[in-house]
Amino acid sequence: MAIHVKEVHKKYQSGEVQIHALRDATLEIPDHKIVAILGPSGSGKSTLLNVIGGIDRYDSGSILIAGQQLETLKDHQLTDFRRKYAGFIFQQYNLIPALTVQENVEVGKELSERPLDMEDILTKVGMWDKREKFPFQLSGGEQQRVAIARALIKNPEFLLCDEPTGALDEETGKKILALLKYVNETYGTTVLIITHNQGIGEMAHKVIKMSSGEIVESIDHEHPIDPEKVTWS
Repeated sequence: MAIHVKEVHKKYQSGEVQIHALRDATLEIPDHKIVAILGPSGSGKSTLLNVIGGIDRYDSGSILIAGQQLETLKDHQLTDFRRKYAGFIFQQYNLIPALTVQENVEVGKELSERPLDMEDILTKVGMWDKREKFPFQLSGGEQQRVAIARALIKNPEFLLCDEPTGALDEETGKKILALLKYVNETYGTTVLIITHNQGIGEMAHKVIKMSSGEIVESIDHEHPIDPEKVTWS
């Protein structure tokens, strides 16, 4: 699913200080691709992800996804948009401690009108044999796999990943990146990855670089590298 962002501005008020989180952000995210959004803390990466996902409103500009102009949608319509099109993966896995692996993924399944098969998805992420375990019984990498399964079972058109490897070691992080690549190739899911790690950009079809709320560079990779070859930093 292609995503069109045009001249988007977003400001926050912090006390008496006005923070420009996005300044004239304009980009096109092609269909069925992996896109990495790079930049230091405070560069606007998470804000860009949140406005694309319909989590945050923006002050001006336009975002067109699936024929819908997000700025024209009412709150309940944005909720329907997120439910129908978007999957979210966060650095902090946001699993429900009192629910098992399978029950956590069921939460995502219940949000979808066309969910994928539970056993198939948990098998694909390597967690079917641990479906009855609780989050506290899992490693960080395993919890992230459950979070990915929860997002993926919705069968979303695009996945929005906010630092999905930020809390993981190199070996586990590369396994998560390989899983995201698998999702992209197998289901045709558009994948957006926010990261501080420059090396992750090398596995993406497109790299968006941000600084101080602005998109300063866009790079296309005709031949992205495999996740296992990513330079870790």
